[in-house]
Amino acid sequence: MRLGVAGELVEWLRGLRGTGGWRGLVVLHSSDVFGSAARLAGLLAEELGGQGACVAPVEGRAALRGSGGCGRVYSPSAIQELLGSENGFVVLAVPGLLRPNLVAAAAETVRAGGVAALVAPPLPLWSPGGGQSIGAYKRYLVNSFYRARSIFWACLDRGVVYASRLPRGRASPPPGPQGYRPRSPLPRALVEAAATLEQAERLDEVAGFLRRRGRGVLVLGDRGRGKSGLLGLVVAYLVHSHMAGFVSVTGPSVWGVQSFFRVLDRALGLLGVRHWRVEKHGVVVGVAGPWFHVRYHTPDQAQPGPYTVVDEAAALGPSRLRVFAARSPRLLAATTIHGYEGSGRVLAHVVEKVIPAPRLVVELSTPVRYPPGDPLEDWVYATFMLRAEPGPPPSLGGEPRVVEVDRHRLADDPGLLGKLYAILVEAHYRNEPDDLALILDAPHHRLYALLAGGEPVAVADVAEESPETPWEARILLDKLAEAAGYHRVGRGWRVVRIAVHPGLQRRGLGSRLLRGIEEEARARGLDWLGAIYGRVEVTRFWLSNGFLPVYASPLPNRVTGEHNIGVAKGLSSGGSDAVAEAAARLLAGLLWGGGSLYRSLPPEVYAELLRGAPGLEERLPRVELAGAQAAELARAAAGQGGAEAAVAALAAAAEAAAGLYGGLWMLDERERLVLAARALQGRSLRELRHLGIDAPGLAGLLRGLAATLLQLVAWGPG
Repeated sequence: MRLGVAGELVEWLRGLRGTGGWRGLVVLHSSDVFGSAARLAGLLAEELGGQGACVAPVEGRAALRGSGGCGRVYSPSAIQELLGSENGFVVLAVPGLLRPNLVAAAAETVRAGGVAALVAPPLPLWSPGGGQSIGAYKRYLVNSFYRARSIFWACLDRGVVYASRLPRGRASPPPGPQGYRPRSPLPRALVEAAATLEQAERLDEVAGFLRRRGRGVLVLGDRGRGKSGLLGLVVAYLVHSHMAGFVSVTGPSVWGVQSFFRVLDRALGLLGVRHWRVEKHGVVVGVAGPWFHVRYHTPDQAQPGPYTVVDEAAALGPSRLRVFAARSPRLLAATTIHGYEGSGRVLAHVVEKVIPAPRLVVELSTPVRYPPGDPLEDWVYATFMLRAEPGPPPSLGGEPRVVEVDRHRLADDPGLLGKLYAILVEAHYRNEPDDLALILDAPHHRLYALLAGGEPVAVADVAEESPETPWEARILLDKLAEAAGYHRVGRGWRVVRIAVHPGLQRRGLGSRLLRGIEEEARARGLDWLGAIYGRVEVTRFWLSNGFLPVYASPLPNRVTGEHNIGVAKGLSSGGSDAVAEAAARLLAGLLWGGGSLYRSLPPEVYAELLRGAPGLEERLPRVELAGAQAAELARAAAGQGGAEAAVAALAAAAEAAAGLYGGLWMLDERERLVLAARALQGRSLRELRHLGIDAPGLAGLLRGLAATLLQLVAWGPG
């Protein structure tokens, strides 16, 4: 490190220390990334005190471990592990692909007065978007450095300082809990264990609610607001009061609940409760004592107890959360509104509705690691659009038009980028900073918008997939080829995301944008257009626009409990043939694997996928009804015979109708639902009641369904 730059950096760090707790960003360019990062870590440890965390690929870790400044060295892929830590500084030594997820996560773990530091190759050689980048992400990131309020940015090779700015004014720490008088019978030691006065107030509120036998608690807030810590304090109160013996804890990752266990451990110690930590491979997975056990389980293995704690509930998704809500006597959940893996306000409202009633919703707004108004947080949130929310909907005057958005232009126009991205964020959950870089920079992606009066009202991110596309980017093509019996599927576009402004939904704007994209794909000679998604409730949108189901994952996602659904529409003769073959094979699998392979598919989605389409009959194997089955089906249509025999006959007739006629698209919605849930999946009468079908109504539906299937079978060829 050259003396001039080093001296100015030391001066900047000492100036930062004098601000009373503001944090800062350090960006250094060097042809010796790992050596410079090691020296920087040593300098930061000397100036800021203590060791920090360092991140580097495998070839750079030895240099950083020998620096004396790195307490722990993480892989760039260990983002969840990094998020479970708290640091005085973090050094990112990542010469190649620099994921926004990693930058945001690193910044969010830095305490007051610390820095997030990035060491990268010289600007002309730096490619943070990876080897296939179009360059827009780099341009956007460099532009963001000019807007940062607390930054030291320099090139070590040239000895040039590009920017050295300190934030104005002094930081004011948030008020602490000292002196707060709770209304609930909270022990004084527990109140003072709160990180802020706001956290103590919310603890008091939640404790009183649970003593009044409330069932559900949802804690909202941006990242770093102490949501997990609040849940840790609440569980410590429950244990100390002997209100809980077993508490089940779950979340997307065990690393994400380390703050929860850290606060729980500390609070129990302050309360004088004898306890011990349960660790696995050096990671805390539980806290236990003579009469209690608080234990983490992965979402797919979690066994709800008298109290169930769910961290980052929105990241688990509504499907998995509904299971926990149905099985848990009391559910305590937290979810991030803005920040890494933030959900946005829309999904927060969805989560709130899933939480069992009577429920209490509290929100935390005060940071617990650094002062409010922190300049590093402002930079992270502004750069990666973590608070992106669409404004009022624009007027729909005139005919909306579909345009392809120039992504290089977006790198220089954060205002337009924010409008487009906010629409996508509000329509999709599990948004991550990486999604922004993908939209800006991925080489096979295109961005389309539906404009009304020059303002975006709908947005779609589209990715091209072909046999030449890298295998990791062929999300739908390989599944389509396999489902179609390895027919030649050619090239196609996958709609990665499509969204409409929340104030303008249900007006056909999404379909209008989709038609424009289809027209463009046909003009480019593509073979198919498709999508693969986890939010199964949007299936009807795709089917109503002429897409056919071609894939359904038999097993749910381990975290969210959701099934991926793939849909496609043929654009060329070859593409149409492949899509039809894949759709026919999926329909056959659904009909013959409903009680086994596809047993866990939600019945409503299963019924939608069973719709099929005219013309598939030639691709399905012919199935004949046995004489006894036909007779039983006729008896069911006449309202005679036992219910179980009727259900078996319905299942056999469904197979025959699909094989002979080409699908069950003539059935109405409720008939398909009964066929899917009762006859094919074998759902119980209790489960049918949850679908809005009671026993008296079921009998009539079974009779009508039997009569319809008899007609379908009779109309088949032969």
